[in-house]
Amino acid sequence: MRFALISLLALTACKKDPVEGPFSECDPLDTALCALPWPSSFYLVEADTPTGYRVNFGPTSLPVNRDDMPLDPTLWNEKDGFSTSGPLMTYFADVSLDGVVSHVDLARYLDDDVRTVILDAETGERVPHWVELDMTAEDPEERLLVLRNAEPFAHARRYVVGIRGLTTSSGGSVAVSTAFAALRDGTETDDYDVEGRRQHFDDNVFPALEAAGFARGELQLAWDFVTVSRENSLGRSLWMRDDMLERVGPTGPSYEVVNVEEGDCSIEGEHIARSLDVVMTVPNYQVADEPGSLLTRDDQGMPFYNGDIAVDVRVRIPCSLAANPRPAPAIQYGHGLLGDRYEVNTGWLSELIDTNGWVAFATDWTGMASDDVNTITLMLATDLSGFGMIPERGQQGLIEAAAATELMAGAFAADPAVTFDGVSVVDPDQIFYYGNSQGGIIGTALMGVSSRFERGVLGVPGGPYSLLLSRSVDFEPFFLVFKNKYSDHREIMMAMGILQMLWDPAEGAGWLEAIRDPGEGELTKHLLFQAALGDAQVSPLGAEFLARGVGAGTVAPQTRPVEGIEERAPGFVGSALVEWSYSDVPEAPVENLPPEGDLDTHECPRRQPEAQAQIADFFSTGTITQTCDGVCEALRAEVCP
Repeated sequence: MRFALISLLALTACKKDPVEGPFSECDPLDTALCALPWPSSFYLVEADTPTGYRVNFGPTSLPVNRDDMPLDPTLWNEKDGFSTSGPLMTYFADVSLDGVVSHVDLARYLDDDVRTVILDAETGERVPHWVELDMTAEDPEERLLVLRNAEPFAHARRYVVGIRGLTTSSGGSVAVSTAFAALRDGTETDDYDVEGRRQHFDDNVFPALEAAGFARGELQLAWDFVTVSRENSLGRSLWMRDDMLERVGPTGPSYEVVNVEEGDCSIEGEHIARSLDVVMTVPNYQVADEPGSLLTRDDQGMPFYNGDIAVDVRVRIPCSLAANPRPAPAIQYGHGLLGDRYEVNTGWLSELIDTNGWVAFATDWTGMASDDVNTITLMLATDLSGFGMIPERGQQGLIEAAAATELMAGAFAADPAVTFDGVSVVDPDQIFYYGNSQGGIIGTALMGVSSRFERGVLGVPGGPYSLLLSRSVDFEPFFLVFKNKYSDHREIMMAMGILQMLWDPAEGAGWLEAIRDPGEGELTKHLLFQAALGDAQVSPLGAEFLARGVGAGTVAPQTRPVEGIEERAPGFVGSALVEWSYSDVPEAPVENLPPEGDLDTHECPRRQPEAQAQIADFFSTGTITQTCDGVCEALRAEVCP
C-alpha cells in the first residue's frame, strides 16, 4: 500500500500542468514569417457565421513593412474563412523543386508518390494544384514555396494540406519545424500554440492525410484551413444588386443624354453613326463617392443605401444600324487595366459592332479605372492596410455596370437618341457582355452579379489576381513600390496572397461557384473565354482557372490539351475556353514570371477574325462553334503587329 502511494505521488509530480491558451499571434508551424503556413485554421475562432468560424488575425500577425507597420487585420477579420482562390504558402530554406508537380504536368497531382496534397476534408478528394517557388525574389533565401490550386476551392469547406519528400538543393531533406515535429511525433511541449491544436491534428489532419496515402511519420508539414462562405464573400454585392434593382425599377435608372456626336457614314472607313454620352442616376453604397472609399456598413457589417450618384455611360451606334434601323443586340464593353469607358471607341471594336449590327455601351470600372490610379498608387506606397478600397469600391463598380444594363433594357431603349426613322436600334431583350483584359477579369464577376446577362465573352481573361500579378509585365512598376516598402521579399508574396481574401468578391475568381451553381432565382450563365498563349499581361493559366471553375470545355480540335477541361465537339451550349497559339512567339516561362521580350500576344484574339466570328455565333445562337480551320493558331506578326 505504501509503495503504491509513493508511486502515485511520483507520477503526479512528473506530470506537467495543463498548458493554457489562448493562441499567440504567430503560428509556430513555420517560423519564417508570422502568418505562415498560409492560410491556416490557427487564425480561426468559433463564431455564429455560415462556416461556424471567424478569421482572427492579431494586430501583428500580417506582413510588416519597413516602417514597422503591420497590415491592419480589421477587414480580413470580417471574413468567416479564407479565399476560395488564393495561394497556399510556406517556407523551407534552400528547398528544391525536384519531384514536385508543375502546371505543365498537372495530372501528376493524383500520383501515389506525389510530394504535396490538398484534400477536401468532406469528400477526401485531392484538389488539382501545382507547386512553384516565388522567382520574383532575387535572393534565393527569400523565395516562398507556393501551392496554387488549379481550380477554385468550394465555399465553406475545410481543406487539409500535406507536404513530404522535399529536399534541399544538395539532396538532403528540408528542415522540419520544432512545433510541427512535436505534433507529428507526439512529443509533449509547454507551448499552447502546439498543445492547443494537438487533438485537432490527431483527429482531423493526420487521419485525413493517412487515408490519402501520406503517412504521418513522413510528413514535413501539414495544416488545414476553412474557406469563406458564399454568403460572407458575395452577400454584400448581391444585396446591393437587389437593392439597386428595386430602386431603379423596371424602367431602369433615370438618365440624361448630355452629348450627341454624329458620325458621317458616307466617309469610307467610318463605322459609327452616333455616339452618346449619358449620365444615369444610380444608388450609392460607398461611404463617399470618391476614390479610396469603402462600402457603408450597418451593425451587421452589411452595406446600406447612401443616396444617389451620377454615373457616365458611353453609347455607340454603328452605321449599319443607322442605314437599316432595327432592334439590335446591345453589347456592354468592359475596358482594360485602369482605363475608362472611352475604350469602347477603339477602331477594331467600332468595326466589329458595325459588321454585326450591334450597339455598344460602356461605363468606367469604378475602383479600377483611371480616376482611381493616383489613390491606389499612394495607398501602395504608404500603407497596404488601405487595400480594401480597391475591391470595395470595385463592388460599387459592379453595381454601376449592372445598372447600365438596366438602363439599356429600360426606358432608354425607346429614347429618340437611339431611334432612326422611328425605329429604336436597341433590343432590350438582347443584352450581352464583352470585355478584354481587366474587362475579362472583372467582367467574369459582373457575369456573376448580373441579373440580365445570360451570355458573356471574356477576352484574354484570368484570375485570381494573386496568380496573375507576378506573371504580368503590367505589375512590374507596382513591384518596385512593394520592394521599397518591404525589406524581405517573402513579405511581398505573402501580402499578394493575403490580399486575395478581400479581392474575391470584386474579381471573377471569387464568383466561379456562383456562376457554375447559381442560387434560386439566379440566371444560368454561359461564358466564352478567349485566351492567348504567350500573353505577357494576363497569363492564360488564369483563363484555365476560370474555365475549370465554371465547368467549361475546350472546342474540338482544341489548341492543346488542358488538364481538367474536357474537349467537346463544336456546336454545344454552355461555357468554353478557346486558346489561340502564335507560332512566332516564344513559350512563356514555367516560373511565376512574365514572358520576356516585346512579342506580347495580349491584343491578338480580339483582332482575330475567327475569334470575332465565334463571338458573333455565340451571341446570336448561344452555341459554341469552331471558327478556326483546324486548331486556333496564327502569326502574331500578321494579326497584331
